[in-house]
Amino acid sequence: MYDKKTLNSQKLDLRVGVFICRCGGNISDIVDIDKLKSSIDADVVEEFENLCSLNGRKIIRDNIINKELDRVVIASCSPITHEKTFQDYIQPLNPYLMDMANLREQCSWVHGDMDKATDKAITLVNASIEKVKQSQAVDPILCQTPESAAVIGGGISGISAALSLAKQGVKTYLIEKKPSIGGNMVKIGKVFSPVKLAEECGMCLLNPIMNETVWHENIEILTNTKVLSTERRAGNFSILLESNPRYVDEEKCISCGKCIEECPVEVPNRWDDGLSMRKAIYKPFSQSYPDAYTIDMENCEKCGKCMKKCPMGAIYLKGEKEIVPLNVGAVILATGHKTFDPNLRPEYGYNRYADVITQSELGRIMGVNGPTKGKLKMLSKDRVPRRVVMIQCVGSRDEKPDGHKYCSKVCCMVALKNANIIKHKYPDTDVIICYTDMRTPGMYEKYYKHGQENGIRLLRGRPGEVNKKGDSLVVRVEDTLQKKFTEIETDMVVLSTAIEPSQGSEEISKIMNVGITEDMFIKETHPKIKPVTTDVKGAYVCGTAQGPKDITDSIMQAHAAASKVAEIMNDGLEIEPFVAEIDDEKCNLCEDCISICKYKAMSIKDEMIYIDPMSCSGCGKCLTVCKPRAINIHGNIDEKIFATISGMLKGKKEGEKRILVFLDQVGYTAADNIGVNRVDYPESIYIIKVHSVNRVMPKHIIYALKNGADGVFIGEYPGDLMYQEVENKMNQIREEIKDHGMNPERLQFSNVYIPYFRGLANKFKEFDAKIGSMDA
Repeated sequence: MYDKKTLNSQKLDLRVGVFICRCGGNISDIVDIDKLKSSIDADVVEEFENLCSLNGRKIIRDNIINKELDRVVIASCSPITHEKTFQDYIQPLNPYLMDMANLREQCSWVHGDMDKATDKAITLVNASIEKVKQSQAVDPILCQTPESAAVIGGGISGISAALSLAKQGVKTYLIEKKPSIGGNMVKIGKVFSPVKLAEECGMCLLNPIMNETVWHENIEILTNTKVLSTERRAGNFSILLESNPRYVDEEKCISCGKCIEECPVEVPNRWDDGLSMRKAIYKPFSQSYPDAYTIDMENCEKCGKCMKKCPMGAIYLKGEKEIVPLNVGAVILATGHKTFDPNLRPEYGYNRYADVITQSELGRIMGVNGPTKGKLKMLSKDRVPRRVVMIQCVGSRDEKPDGHKYCSKVCCMVALKNANIIKHKYPDTDVIICYTDMRTPGMYEKYYKHGQENGIRLLRGRPGEVNKKGDSLVVRVEDTLQKKFTEIETDMVVLSTAIEPSQGSEEISKIMNVGITEDMFIKETHPKIKPVTTDVKGAYVCGTAQGPKDITDSIMQAHAAASKVAEIMNDGLEIEPFVAEIDDEKCNLCEDCISICKYKAMSIKDEMIYIDPMSCSGCGKCLTVCKPRAINIHGNIDEKIFATISGMLKGKKEGEKRILVFLDQVGYTAADNIGVNRVDYPESIYIIKVHSVNRVMPKHIIYALKNGADGVFIGEYPGDLMYQEVENKMNQIREEIKDHGMNPERLQFSNVYIPYFRGLANKFKEFDAKIGSMDA
C-alpha cells in the first residue's frame, strides 16, 4: 500500500494555471524565472511583477475564464501573508481550488545560490500542482464569536482600545498587572505638540480618557491581575487570570492618606524612577485607578499600624491570590515597553555620577507632580544646571553587545521636548543635544526648527565617554561635521535610552505562542497590509508592544486593533472547512469519538453526534476509533498529503538530498519567520504545511521514504493538545520504518515554537547533517 499512490485518477486531466510573482525582485533576484517557467508542466504559466496587485487579479481571472482553468497555483510569498487575497482573486473558482508555492520565505529569502534556489522553486511549484489537482471545492464555515474582548495592558494603547471597543458595544475586560491603569504616559510630565509648537500636560490629556474608561458600563478593569494561560479554539479564547490581593478594600477606602502617615517603611518610588521615596502602603499616583491605596507586601513589615489608623476598616493583611476564568471572542495585546538599562553603557557614568540621568528621570524632575515639584535641579546639589548635554541613541542604532540596531523613533522628539521646556523655563541654561541623526519626520520638523530658534544647540556625534573634572562633568565627543574632537564641560548629562520590549510582552508571547520579531517585539502579520493582526487568529497588537512609537501612533494603532475586533464581532469568524464531518446513516452512536476527542468538539445533540466546527482542529483522532467509518475529514486531506509528497520528490537528481518537513500552522509560521529574518538553512529542506501533524500517518511517512525522501521531520508545538499523541506515535512509526528495511533515524520529531525560529533553522541544519552522515 505504500508503493502506490491512491490518487483520484478522475482529476488528472484538470486544467491547471500557474502564476508566478517576481515580488519586486524579492523572488526574481534569486530565482531564475525563465528557467522556472520553462520547467513547469501546466496548461497556463504566467509571470507578473506584483501578483497581489489589482492588475495581478485581472491576469488571474482573465486566464481562469478565457483558458477554462480548473485549478490555480500561485507561486509567490507565504500563504500566511496573502492566501486570503489570492482566494479572492481566483473567483469564480472555489477558494480552495488554489494552492500557494512559497517561493519567498522558503526559497529566495533563505537560499543564496541561484541555481539551487531555482531548482528548489521548480520542486515547490510541482508539489503545489500535484496537490491542487487533489483539492475539492469546499465552503468556509462562518461562526459567530462572543461579543466580548480582553485587552491586556492598561497603558494609553490598552485604554484607547478598550474604550473604542466599549463604545462599539463590545464587553471589554482591561487587564493590568500593576495596581493602576495609566502605563508609562503618567510619568512623562509633558508631551509635545507640533501643531501648537508647545508642550502640553500629559496627565491633563490622559485623565479624561482614563475617567471615561473607568465609568463606561461595557468596561471591567482588572488591576493587579496577570494572564496565566490562554486556550484558543477558533475565535474563542479561554483565559485564566491570576488576581493578586490589594490588601485594601477598594469599596471602603476613601483615600484619606492617614495610613501612610503611620507606615514606618520607606522604599524608592518606582513611579518617580526611584528619585523619591514612598511608603509600603501607597497610591501609585494621585489620579490612579482604582482610587484606593495598595500594600507592597514585598516590603511591608506587617506591623498593623495602618490597620489601626484606617477610619474605614478597609485594610487587611491576609489575602489570597484568586484564579479568574474568562471567555472572550478576541484579545488585544497592549503590553507596552521598557527602556534600555543605561548601566550597560558604563562609559557614560550612569549611577557613577549623580548628575547623569535618563530622559525619563528628567521628565519626572520637571513634572509638577515629580520629586522637585517641577523645578529643574541637579541631583548632586540644590541648584539649576548651567549647562545640560543630552546624548542620543543610548542603546539604539547601537551594534555593541546588548545594544539594538533599530531606531527607537521617539528619542529625538523627547530630547527636543525636554530641551524646549528647559529653554522656556531657564533661558540661561545652555542645552546641547549630541545626536547621530536627528529624526523628526513630517510635521515634527516644525517643532525641531522651533527648538533651534529657542537656542538649543545641536552637535552631530555620539559621545565616547563622560568623566568628572572638578565639580563638572566632561563629555568627550567627536564633532563629525567639523571632524574634530571636543570636550564639553557640563553640570548635567541626560541619556536618551532605547525603547525595548516589556517583560509583559515577552511573557504573553510565550503564553499565547504569538510570533515575535528578531528584536523581541510582538510581530504583526504584515507591517503594511495587516499592521495590527498577529499570527494567532482573533488576537491583535497595538502600541509599543509591537515596536517603538509615540503616543499618537499608539492611539491610532489601538483604534485600528479595536476596529478589527469589531469586524469579527459583527461579521463572525470565517473558519477553514477542514474539520470532521459525520455520516449519520453509518454512525451507531457508540460515543467513542466523544470520549477520545481532546478538543471536546463532539457531543450528542438530538440523538445524533454533533461536531462543533469552532472546536474541531481536524486532527483526525476520531477517525481511528470509529468502527463503522462514519467520520471523515472534510477536504480530501489524505490524498493531498500523498500528492504533495509525490510533487516534492518529482525529478529528484542522483546524489541530491531531499528532506520533507511536516509543519502545522504554528510550525509553518516559525518557518516563515526564518525567511523573514533571512536566516539560511540547507536547500534539502522542503516544507509541507498540514492542518494538523496528527494527520501525517505512518503510511505517508513510509511512502515518502520509499519514494526518495532522505528524511522526514515532524515539528509540533508542545502546547498543542495533540502533542503527546503525536510524540507517542513516533516510536510506533520508527518500528514500521524498520520493518520496511529502512533506518528509523531518518524520522525526526521535534518541538517547534514560533518565537524560536532560529532554533528551528538550527534543527534543520542538524538533521540535514545527520542524514548526510548516514548517506556517507
